[in-house]
Amino acid sequence: MLKKLFKKLLPRVVLNAAHRQVNQLRIATVDKLLFPERVFKPQEFIIRRDAYPFAGVVIATKALEARLQQQIAIWQEWTQDEYLLVYNEPCLIEPRAGWALTANNRLIYPSLGFSRADYLRKPALAALRMRDKPAEEYAELISLRDTGEENYYHFYNDVLTKLFFLEEKLGVGADVPILIAATLYKRAYFQYFRQHPYLRDRTWVVQDEQYVRSRKTYFCKPLTHTISYYGRIRELAPPADVARTGAERRIFITRSPKRLRYIENGAEIEQLCRAAGLEVLDFDELTLAEQIHTLANARYVVGIHGAGLVNMLFRGGRPMSLLEIFPPGDYYPFHYMLMAAQLGFAYDGLVGKASPQRFSAGFYVPPQELQTRLQTMLTAGQQRIAL
Repeated sequence: MLKKLFKKLLPRVVLNAAHRQVNQLRIATVDKLLFPERVFKPQEFIIRRDAYPFAGVVIATKALEARLQQQIAIWQEWTQDEYLLVYNEPCLIEPRAGWALTANNRLIYPSLGFSRADYLRKPALAALRMRDKPAEEYAELISLRDTGEENYYHFYNDVLTKLFFLEEKLGVGADVPILIAATLYKRAYFQYFRQHPYLRDRTWVVQDEQYVRSRKTYFCKPLTHTISYYGRIRELAPPADVARTGAERRIFITRSPKRLRYIENGAEIEQLCRAAGLEVLDFDELTLAEQIHTLANARYVVGIHGAGLVNMLFRGGRPMSLLEIFPPGDYYPFHYMLMAAQLGFAYDGLVGKASPQRFSAGFYVPPQELQTRLQTMLTAGQQRIAL
């Protein structure tokens, strides 16, 4: 009741910041006592390494503004962990976030990718009372529970790729049951891909509110942006949805003010884009099949940073120019600049200005700056065609 009241009274950006502060305090104090960590030795992992997601990828930064150049320089030196753990003892997987606990109630941190993030909740206290109580039992289980499991981009990059990784590294067969959150299972994009035999013919353990116990469990985290997996993801989409239409579309992907990261002077920006020959689309109003088909046939794409841009991977090996618009801040996510570079697409980024409204989730895009970037993108694309 109190939580609902806060949501009505306070701006979302304020609530998000407050939640992280509270969670950081809990992690450093109460959670350390209630949920101690089960520490694993390196030799207990089948695979355990740190690697560079940007290794071998060149991102053209010369034309980018200084803030993005600095961010990319940081990412170029950034390492990420990759691991594969087969836990051959009984463990209990709680429903709220998908944490796995040992028989003596220690947290298995490799059970979730990015498990040390300060926004991730620890299990509910009820998990401590489940030690000797009945739960849904399995002899063997693959856990696809993940910190990003309810996000479309993270479904591709951090959840679905676990199956590819386990097959590639261990040859784990399609007969092993797979644990997945009910919230993800119900998502339209999961059901869309589940039509393909690769996913349709699996045994899915859909975790809603029940606790699940497994005697042998596969936990893993592939390296982010593994390009060899992009083709496998494309294969899961119906051929008609990725088919060429012959038309090379120009797209501006907008976002409603109901969402985080929207452009406050959106009407002005949309008019500018239409004048440049771009279709203005809100992906929230399209089915996933329509989103995939749109970007599979898009030559020029302008879009606010968001999960809809991941559909660029369905463009395949055909040329694309992407202009990504970021809200202002101290952090500019690398996801789509890296993906664009891996796919051989031309990339540019534009950082917007702060909103005059203090607690707004929106931001301002200078029309003249966007117009200049648009013209540069379209001109460069035409020059490539001429060559």
